[in-house]
Amino acid sequence: MIEKLENFLLCNVADDWAPIGEFDGTVEKIAAEEYSRTYVLRVVEELANEGYIEFGAFPGGGRGWEPWNVGTKEAVRRISDGYNGVPGYLSIADSEIGSSEIFRARITESGRRRLRELGDPYENYGDPWADDPYLHA
Repeated sequence: MIEKLENFLLCNVADDWAPIGEFDGTVEKIAAEEYSRTYVLRVVEELANEGYIEFGAFPGGGRGWEPWNVGTKEAVRRISDGYNGVPGYLSIADSEIGSSEIFRARITESGRRRLRELGDPYENYGDPWADDPYLHA
């Protein structure tokens, strides 16, 4: 994986539980030449296989984030195809990616250690979104 991409993604996941839109937008910005939904799913899978993230969701009803407790392949299938009545990442319109709640990734302790090794991505690389008027008032 591109180290810069890994650095920003782990930072984003460490800040809060990251939905698919966070992964999609970060890959599109940092690795535009590689960007596709299939590539985004491979990145998510790689982070999970490294032990840096775990899969889960907010099931609703006022309940907090809950881990899925399934293997990586099953988790990626759920994200791709849909799960629990939520449409999958591969079938939704581009305009729905940012609001999709198909899953939320949570950083693991191993992911936190890796992020500490990599350092602060904004110090390392600057702010890749600095030129985006929608993200800066």
